Amino acid sequence: MERGAKKIKFGQEIFYGATPDDVPYVQLSSLDDDVIVSYTGPDDGLMFAEASTENNGNPGPCAGCKTWSRKEPQAYGICISLYEQHPISMKMSGEPIADSFAICARKNNTILLIADGVNWGEKSRLAARCALYGSMKYLNYKMFDKRQQPATTQDAMTLLRKALDEAHRAILARDGGLTTMCACMIAPVENSDQHAVCCVNVGDSYGFVYSNNQGIREVTIGSHDVSSERDIRDAGGALGPVDGQNPELHNLTCSVTFCNKGDIVFLTTDGVSDNFDPVVTKIAIPQKADETNFNKIEENNPNGSFLIERPEMSPKERHVYSMKEMERVIHEYELLTEEMCSAQEFCSAMVQHVLTVTDGKRKVLENPALYAKRKMTSSDRKRRDTEIVDKMSKAPGKLDHASIVAVEIGGFVSLEEEKQSKSFELDNATRISDNSAPNTLPGLTSPTSPLSPSITPKKSGARKLLSKLKNLPSPTSSSTSSPSSPQPHHHGVKSPSLNINRPQSPLALSLSPRKFLKHGRSRLSSEPETPASPTIPESPFETGEDLGLGLVQSQS
Repeated sequence: MERGAKKIKFGQEIFYGATPDDVPYVQLSSLDDDVIVSYTGPDDGLMFAEASTENNGNPGPCAGCKTWSRKEPQAYGICISLYEQHPISMKMSGEPIADSFAICARKNNTILLIADGVNWGEKSRLAARCALYGSMKYLNYKMFDKRQQPATTQDAMTLLRKALDEAHRAILARDGGLTTMCACMIAPVENSDQHAVCCVNVGDSYGFVYSNNQGIREVTIGSHDVSSERDIRDAGGALGPVDGQNPELHNLTCSVTFCNKGDIVFLTTDGVSDNFDPVVTKIAIPQKADETNFNKIEENNPNGSFLIERPEMSPKERHVYSMKEMERVIHEYELLTEEMCSAQEFCSAMVQHVLTVTDGKRKVLENPALYAKRKMTSSDRKRRDTEIVDKMSKAPGKLDHASIVAVEIGGFVSLEEEKQSKSFELDNATRISDNSAPNTLPGLTSPTSPLSPSITPKKSGARKLLSKLKNLPSPTSSSTSSPSSPQPHHHGVKSPSLNINRPQSPLALSLSPRKFLKHGRSRLSSEPETPASPTIPESPFETGEDLGLGLVQSQS
């Protein structure tokens, strides 16, 4: 941490531990109240978990917000299925989608939530949405209804940790299944231009920060050991009735980092993050015990066989590659559009990438010939199944539900400033037009010409230069022409608009092994041992008992 004359500035470090007290104690500024974005998905998202009798059947606030359909380019989320669609019945595999996300953004603070139901089915979907509903309702109630806002990063962590308890209770109340979860709170730091990114996660739903200058870093890196092999089918932990009525909180981690204005904070489920792993995408193979770093793989093609050399990568190298691959996807998108991508465009680019990566697996399973009705002997059927398994094993990607939710830091402050600037320029242009002198000498222009009342979109690179050239006065224009006379139209070179394919409807895929929860996964010996998950008592939040921070006694 660097201390200047006035402001505090933090670096890119990530701090994490098993409890809220393990993260640094940093003062936070007060939080704004007015909701700008409240958005959830897919479909009804967290509202799906609200019992119809809670508001006596009448529409009203849900989880602290009046509506959950307010979205902006600065705060957005996408949830899709990567599984295949049956070519004859048109039924999607893996239905219903068991992922869910929610975002509640105010001017200077944001709550981001994401959950991934373990396995398939209605109970998994219900678990994910109940988790979002219970935690979001608790956070909004405590911070903005009861006015018990966090004063420090440790207070924020305590709120998030208790929000996961509320998520678990909401699952049990509706008889839901199991789900992973990542909850994130972004709040301004006192006496600083930066924001604190506070995350609590359990399972394999992760949080990240994207900085245009520093790239992408994972905030929740302490929840999984990047130096050892990970079974992508093992969630690592989950909320819901894992052991009787208790959750599995073995890899629950509290994490904090700090970010700057313009950074993008985003959460993903494993359907997104795993499809950037070079082993999953068939770019590399897992490192083996021998000393060679390349492995020769024989593959068949119509002209015979050939050898492909793929590098062996250690688990840590795979993690670094995944972060760099995410950066590459975003940089290529910005290169094409010549714009800094918004949170909405960020989500779209990431989802478009995982759809492209997994397209080969979908095509194998969506081949109509597989479903044609014909008589087959047992040997023919066995041969066909073997061919399908072989093709699927060679095709890159992992079929899963994929979700991402993101917010641009300081995006709503910039949006408000832009609106104020636009209003000022319109008023200024109107005032100058009304007060302009009728006897203005021909050929003379005001030394401070009014700005255009229309706000043009942000330009960069070639488009900014071409825009300037287009607006230069013509060298052949008459010096005696009246300022009010029409100017000749200058034809500039117009940059072609680039349409990035974005998924409008969920494509489907399948045949990734279903995720399961493996018990007894150990932490690193250097990490503090997490105590066994106790049975969570009845929620004091539901019974009306106060659990405020600082001013009132918290329950242990």
